[in-house]
Amino acid sequence: MSSRLQNIQFSALARAGEGLTQWRPLAMGFITLVACGLLVFVNQALARGMGGFAGVLLFGLLMLATAVVFFSGVSAVGVMLMDKAQGIAVRGFADAAYAGLLCVPKFLGLALLALVATLLFYLVAAIIYFVCKIPVLGAVLAFVAHPVLIIAASALIVAWVCVVAPMFAPAVWSGLPFKAALASVIGIARNRLVEVVLMQIVLYVILMVITGLLFMGLLPASISLTAMGTGIAGGGAGGMGLEGLMYMGPRALAHMGMSGSVIGLWLGVGVLFCVIFALLGQVAVMGQNLVYLQASASIDSTSEEQALDGVWSDVRKRAEEAKERAKAAAERAKQVAAQKAQEVAAANEARKAAAAEQAQQQAAQAAERETARQAAEAARLQAEQAAAEQAQQQAAQAAEREAARQAAESARLQAEQAAADQAAAAQQAAQKAQRLADAEPAAAPQAQEAAPAAPAVAPSCPSCHGQVGRTDSFCEHCGHKLKP
Repeated sequence: MSSRLQNIQFSALARAGEGLTQWRPLAMGFITLVACGLLVFVNQALARGMGGFAGVLLFGLLMLATAVVFFSGVSAVGVMLMDKAQGIAVRGFADAAYAGLLCVPKFLGLALLALVATLLFYLVAAIIYFVCKIPVLGAVLAFVAHPVLIIAASALIVAWVCVVAPMFAPAVWSGLPFKAALASVIGIARNRLVEVVLMQIVLYVILMVITGLLFMGLLPASISLTAMGTGIAGGGAGGMGLEGLMYMGPRALAHMGMSGSVIGLWLGVGVLFCVIFALLGQVAVMGQNLVYLQASASIDSTSEEQALDGVWSDVRKRAEEAKERAKAAAERAKQVAAQKAQEVAAANEARKAAAAEQAQQQAAQAAERETARQAAEAARLQAEQAAAEQAQQQAAQAAEREAARQAAESARLQAEQAAADQAAAAQQAAQKAQRLADAEPAAAPQAQEAAPAAPAVAPSCPSCHGQVGRTDSFCEHCGHKLKP
């Protein structure tokens, strides 16, 4: 470890200050910022004008284009500064822009790998935490596994922030393909992690020193002069110090009525600070390039690249196997689906046949019920007809009985009338005989002897007064029993 630390040339990082003198990367960075600003402005205007889903879609597409332009410009600046760090001729704007555009897919691939690695790590952690739910044993496992997971996550974060992300970009800017750049970063992380972290710390110290030197005079000068210029050009009291700070930012434009002079002042300040921050960014990029060149100088990444090839071939093989398994599963699923479809079709046919048979049975039952109903209806009609006939017969018999009763009643009345007539005639004859007897008392015996005998009165029924025979026991008219 001491020999490795002795091989670190911290003095080489002093070249990071050369980023302040490179005007081509500075111009490329300025062009990138202007292009991104224009794209954002146009994006907002078009999205606001269109509105709705189309506006949101256009906004997303233009923001994606803005991100591509930004990372392409930053990569172009990195490519130019890598050429400077390697001591070769710095490329022109077109070549650097094209090289920067080719770097964007590599950064996207690294981001995808980082996402997959993060998901896998958290998946493993979730599985371990699920296992920790086991009583007693889970508590012991959680006591051991949780700190280990924390340390592993911390190491991965430090490796990403201090090695992978800072070293992958210079590797790509140096012209390495994606796999070679990743192998180089893995080799640096495995062999020179401590040295790279120490060099990163030294680089941060250099950036802090340069930033302090720049803003030591830039910050008070910009505050005081901007406050004075705003107060004079805007027609108001500028002031110094805290009073001048009040006019910094957008409040100056509102306070001064958006005058052209104030707008010019603030735009100039904005461009100045953009240039300053671009210069500081160039120093950081130049320093990262120098750290990568020194860290990768004694690293042979052939074994890592072969390991990546093995991993890649293994992943490809597993992907092919997964593809074959997926195809086989798809075929099995298709066969199962076809079999299920056949079973469903057979079941449907069976259901249809059962439904048809059931319909036939229901139709036969309905026909039988209809036949039985018709037979019952016919029987009911016949019973009603028989009842009607019987009622007619009973009515006829009742009529006959009524007629007989009326005839008997008429005969009785006639007999009573005849008996009454006979009784009246007998009474009249008796009265006449009485008168004759009273008138001729003397001649009575002779008259009686001379007179013929009176005819005997026929017997009658005491109930209906109809004539009956002397030897009859019952009245033939009403059936009354006669006395002997």
